[in-house]
Amino acid sequence: MNQPVEDRLKNIEERLHRVEQQQTEPMKVTIERRQTDAERTLDNHTEMLREQSGLLQTIFTMVGTNNTDIAVLKHEMQGARADITAIKATQSDHGALFKEHREMLRSLKATQSEHSQRFDKLEATQSEQGQKLDLILQLLQKKGE
Repeated sequence: MNQPVEDRLKNIEERLHRVEQQQTEPMKVTIERRQTDAERTLDNHTEMLREQSGLLQTIFTMVGTNNTDIAVLKHEMQGARADITAIKATQSDHGALFKEHREMLRSLKATQSEHSQRFDKLEATQSEQGQKLDLILQLLQKKGE
């Protein structure tokens, strides 16, 4: 290479070396960022989710309470079903007793009817005997006179 080009190249290298060695002052940079429509929408949705989170928590609490209440009702319904089954069994037994009592009542009515007929006969016989006694008394009184 020729001398002037070499000198020039050496000069450039020295300048580059000095520039590399220099420290610059830190610069304060302020970046202004404007909120975009998408970011505003995202912020709005985030706020809505926060609000709905409270509602969901309330709903979950209520569902938990209702599940407990439903479990209690199911348990009570099982007891009620058992009671109904027992009542049905008892009523079934009562049905047989009612049939038996019905037959007994029919028998009593028949017996009562027989007794009524006998009583009527006795009453008629007593009436006849009363008339005969009256007649005997009358005859005795006539004889005694």
